[in-house]
Amino acid sequence: MNLIEGLNIEYINVQEDTFEAKMNLTQFHSQNLGFLHGGAMIAFGETVSGYASNQKVSSNRVAMGQTIVANHMKPKKTEGYILAMGKLMHQGKTSHVWGIEMYDEKGRLLSYLTVTNAIVSAVIQE
Repeated sequence: MNLIEGLNIEYINVQEDTFEAKMNLTQFHSQNLGFLHGGAMIAFGETVSGYASNQKVSSNRVAMGQTIVANHMKPKKTEGYILAMGKLMHQGKTSHVWGIEMYDEKGRLLSYLTVTNAIVSAVIQE
């Protein structure tokens, strides 16, 4: 299993400049006290914003996570699910910036992330 499989993302719905995604929580997402690990939310945000950016670039370009700023507002027991609602804040030739709000199943805001994706050549020179 890789990280993306372990995240347990149920769906990603990408529109023109927005996306919605759902991550079902399991013990994989937990820190040692039984709460949702902040790193799991960050990985979720980077994964879904990268997916959304890749829907917007040509086939010879790819989006790679470059910078993530996360503000976690509330703790959550590791149960239920998280909804991510993303909005494209900037679409340039070499970067995309996404603002992402993450909510629990009761509609409470848990985290706000800003993810910058670098848009690079699909062929990496070594």
